[in-house]
This record gives sequence, C-alpha cells and structure tokens, in this order.
Amino acid sequence: MPSPARISSSDDLRSAVWPGAVAAIWAAVVGWVLTVVLLVAAGAGDGVVGTIRASARVWLVAQGSGISADGADITLVPWGGVLLALTLVVLVARRQAREPVSEPAAFAATAAGVYAVLASIVTSVANDAAISVPTIRAALVTFVLAGVGAAIAYVSVHGAPAAWWPEDQPEVLAVLRGAASIVVTVLGVALVLVALLLARHVEQAGSLWALLDPGLGGGIALAVVCLLLVPTLALWAAAALLGPGFQVGTNTSVDLTSADLGQVPGLPVLAALPAPGELPTWALLLGLVPVVAAGWAGWRLVRRGQLDLATDFWRGVSIAAGAGAAGAVALALLTWMSGGAVGPGRMAEVGPESLLGLLAVLPFLAVAAAVGAVAAHYRGGRATAA
Repeated sequence: MPSPARISSSDDLRSAVWPGAVAAIWAAVVGWVLTVVLLVAAGAGDGVVGTIRASARVWLVAQGSGISADGADITLVPWGGVLLALTLVVLVARRQAREPVSEPAAFAATAAGVYAVLASIVTSVANDAAISVPTIRAALVTFVLAGVGAAIAYVSVHGAPAAWWPEDQPEVLAVLRGAASIVVTVLGVALVLVALLLARHVEQAGSLWALLDPGLGGGIALAVVCLLLVPTLALWAAAALLGPGFQVGTNTSVDLTSADLGQVPGLPVLAALPAPGELPTWALLLGLVPVVAAGWAGWRLVRRGQLDLATDFWRGVSIAAGAGAAGAVALALLTWMSGGAVGPGRMAEVGPESLLGLLAVLPFLAVAAAVGAVAAHYRGGRATAA
C-alpha cells in the first residue's frame, strides 16, 4: 500500500501537469485559429484543405520553425511572430495557473512538452512533396517558447519560486538584474533606432508598397510580415551597436561605419536599412550605447542597494563585472539567433555573421559595469560624508 506522502506527492504533480497540458492545447488551438482567420482575410489558401495546410506552415514558421520549398531554405526567425506566440502562451497559461502548485517546474515543463508534441503533429499537416517544415527544429523551438511562456505566466500570478529566483543568493540576483538591465537598454535603443530610420525613409517604404501593389488581401499579409520583421531588424541594429554589424545577403555588410548593400528584397520594412555608402562620423558614437548601458547597470546595482562594495570591495567589483559579461553573452546570443536564410543564392546569409564577433564586446561591458559600480560606490561615500 503506498504511503500517504507518496500519494500526496503524486497528487501535487498531477495538479501541476494537467493545467500545463490544458494551457498548451488552448494556446496552440487559438494560435492556429488566428492564423486561419488571417489567411482567409488575406485571401490565401486554396479550398479548405489548402487553407489548413497553409495556416499550419505560417503558424510554424512564425514561431521560428523554418521551412524548405523547392530546395530553398528559409531559416530566418521572425521575432515578431515569436513574441506574439509567447504572449499568447502567457495569456492562456495565466488562466490555468490561477491556483498555486507545489511543482511549478512541472507546470512549465508539461506546457512545453505538450506544445512541442502538437507542433510536431502540425508539421505532418504542413509538409508535402514540395514544401517541408523540419520536425525536430519545430519541436525544439516550440518547446522553449511554451516553457518560457508558461514560466512567465506562473511568475506573473504567484511570484517567482525560490528554485527559479534564489533570494538567498544576492550575488546571483545582482548578476541577473544587471544583465537584464543591459539587454533591455541596448535592445530598447536599437528598436528606437529602427523606428527613426523607418520614419525617415517612410516615402521609400511607400514607394516599395506601391511598386508591389499587393491589393487588399495581399496588403494585409504584407503588413503582417513587415510588422513581424521589425523586432528582427531591431536585433540587427543591436548587432551594429555591438560592433560586428550584419549582412543582407552574401558579400554585403552594414555596421556603424558604412553600408555595403546590393539588391535587397523589396519589402517596405527594409526601407529602414541605411543608404549604401559611408555613414556619418557621429554614427560611431552609437557604439558607446552598450558600454554606457553596462556602466549604468553597475551604477544602479550599487545605488539601489543590490550590491555592497563597502563590505567586500573586490568581490562587489567582480560581481558587477560578471553582470556586464552576462549581459554581453545574452545580447550576443539574441542577436546571433536573428540571422538565417531567406532563400537560395546570395540571400542564404542574412543577419549577424559571427557569434565570436558579437562576443568580442564582452570585456568592454564587463569593465564598464565594474567602473559604474565603483563610481556609484565612491559617489555614495562622498554624499554620506558631506
């Protein structure tokens, strides 16, 4: 006969697994239905079967699954689609996470696993002789997306469990807070930069739109594609702020010094790309954004009492430097994952070129965060003395 403790543990696990599974199923169904509605509004799809198959492909590709059509691979991740799918998972999972559970990790893991299984099943609907979506990649990206979304949903309702956010380890929390501050600041500046470039080149974007002449249905689809690509362009801009820049096709490059571009796809949103040639000298100052963000993060850690250099100066400096390094790694990974292929030939290489090149900024951000922490420490000491 099982012990009462074992029965209780089983019940606790079941109370976490079932809501996670329901959240994943509802998120997948709602996401697919919204995709079908969008395709119908855009006039895409050929009959019921064609619309279902097309919506399956769009739903998977929008979440980063990639697709191969007639030998042409499209692996570029539309980060706007990823963010939309993540938001949908969070909203649905919040309703299923209204009651606290003893195993929140089981809730997130179940949501991730069920969502990935559903995505794998959908690939069988999306694939035919000419077009295929890689099942393994679809399962992996949707597993991560749903797991992160379910975890965010649970934290937003009940707060972070001790296993996820170790309050008894202030050094770890300081590193995470500092790194998050750096990432948010740099990506925020990059997004503003893309918005300003789009506003400056709005006439060019309008000309591209008129040249394509998509009509009503095609205009809806084109507008959605452009919106989904804006966060990807922001990550490319962040790659330029970090130094290496990005490419829009083989043998092209865009950084803070110049833009060497050939023919690019005629998407209106790509009007945000700088004009070919040398960029103004002041553009180099934008390269200071990540450094300033790291210094500001180190300053805030001290000024908000999250890091104490008075107790152990060098330990505090090293923790601040660790926050800068962690922020650099996170930025490098995010920007690197914004690259991929959008077709054959020269468009097989789009986005940041090298992860190692992006990581080259790591020592600069580590030093900047340490300097910011030291400056805040001595500035606070002088203020106290005064």
